[in-house]
This record gives sequence, C-alpha cells and structure tokens, in this order.
Amino acid sequence: MANRIYWLHALTPTHAGVGRGVGYIDLPIDRDAVTNWPLIRGSAFKGVLADHHRATRENREREPALRAAFGLSSDAADNASNSGALIPTDARLVCLPVRSFRGTFAWCTSALALQMLHRTLSLAGMRVDELNVPDAPSDSPAAAHLADANGLVENGRVYLEDLDLKAETKGDVAAWAAKIAEWVFPDPTDDVWRSSFKKRFAVLPDVVFDFLCETGTEVNTRVRISDETKTVAEGALWTEESLPAETILCGVVACDRIFGRDGKELTSDGLLDQFATGSRPLQIGGKATVGRGQVRCVFTKTEGGGK
Repeated sequence: MANRIYWLHALTPTHAGVGRGVGYIDLPIDRDAVTNWPLIRGSAFKGVLADHHRATRENREREPALRAAFGLSSDAADNASNSGALIPTDARLVCLPVRSFRGTFAWCTSALALQMLHRTLSLAGMRVDELNVPDAPSDSPAAAHLADANGLVENGRVYLEDLDLKAETKGDVAAWAAKIAEWVFPDPTDDVWRSSFKKRFAVLPDVVFDFLCETGTEVNTRVRISDETKTVAEGALWTEESLPAETILCGVVACDRIFGRDGKELTSDGLLDQFATGSRPLQIGGKATVGRGQVRCVFTKTEGGGK
C-alpha cells in the first residue's frame, strides 16, 4: 500500500469542532479520546481534499481518477459505488504554538508526541532511523529542551505563558527541529521559516505539554445581533474553541487497491501523485466566513523523506 505523509500548518485559528459541548466552552474542538490532545479527523481532511480537487458528484461520474480517489455514493448507477481508494488517518498534534516572553511564541511539543510521530513516520515508510526520541525534560523542576538557545531563552530560562522553565539545549532536539522544518517548509524559498522554526522549537515535559493542550487553545466569545434591535439577541451569546494559528499536525494518506474498471488505467502511486503531492492551501473546519480554518497542507513522500 502506497503512503504519503501530510502536514497541516494552521495559518488562522481553526475550528474543527464536535458540536455543542457540556463544559464552559459551548463549541469545543475535537480531541483525542486518550491523550486529550487536539486533532483533525481524517474524514474531515478527506472531504476538504475532495472539495479542493472539485470532486463533485458530476465530476466523479465523469472522471475515473476522481471516482477512484474519493469514491461514489451508493445510489450510483451500474453498481459502481465505492468509498474511494485514498485513506487518510487523523491528523495528530505535533507542535502547539505557545506565547513566549522572548521570541514571541514557541512551537512546543513533548517527548511523547515525538515518540508517536516517530512511530507514525516509521510505519508509513519514512527513513527516520537517524532521529532519536529525546528524553523527556524534567518536570520537577520543570525544564525545556531546545534546538537553539538564542530563540527563546532569557537569562537561562524559558517563559511560556505564566510558566517558568529551565532552558537546556539538546542535540536530539536540534535534529528533530531540522527535519520537521524541512518537511513542513519544503520550498527552497522557505529558508527564513525553517530557521525561525528551529529557533522556536521546544520539547516540554509531558505534564506541561498536556496542560498547555488543555488550556492553550484559543477561546472566543461570539454573539448574534438582532436585526430589529441591533443589540445582542436573547440567548445568542456563546464561546467557541479553535486551534491557534501556527499549530502543526501530521497524518498519513494511504492508497488502497483500486477496484472495478478504474483499476485498469490507474495505480496507487499515480493517484497519490495526482491528489497528494506538493503544497496547497485548504480550508478546514467551521467558521470559514469569519476567516477560520485557513491551513497549509504539505505532502511528503515516504521514500527517504523527500518531497
């Protein structure tokens, strides 16, 4: 089965929600059931990718590649229905942006998040043998492992939100920062962003990262204005949660067997080359009319980690 890695880099706050919540946030974002880290479901990503490629029902019926990649509904004629050969996994959190006293913000992750990322990349066929999962920083007293001491450090400390952590530079962390920067910012003109990422990359203790994933998302209060009174409509006050801009997530797109007549002309690698390659802007999640959900999607080939 052929695979591609996909990276999602949020350019604006992104609301991939789960409907109405039961806590103080009326419209929360989706989260992993075990880690409670934010994620974006593979089903949402597949729908957005299909929309990007104009995979309407009419176009799918007319173009075999669209039909093979994204499927056709069960009421299709001549028993040609299928769910599509492209199979995306959920996009899981890699880096959460957190406000920093120095450097404006940090791209934060944890040893556990990198361990999970390493497993995902390895199983997908990436060559990541040179990347060692770094040791988790101490959480008592709390420390942050950095790739570059010049980006976030003030007097030997890293200040994230109201957290005060000891700064420690680690070679394994620098190696991860360099590779993630290469994958997320692959264009030759992205040198400035690759450099910026390395300066802002920080590995936090697992307990600190968990805390920031719980409290470090963006929560906005929204209202609806009554047309008659031009004031807030009764009961129309709510809060909604979003992934902050600059969040980075990662998933895998696999291409399954291509069934039916389409399989005579199309291959798994061919579909991935057509629909899952390069870099492109996408809009994911709700609230698109107020600028939410603008992301960069970057695909990475698994053979040797090339573009």
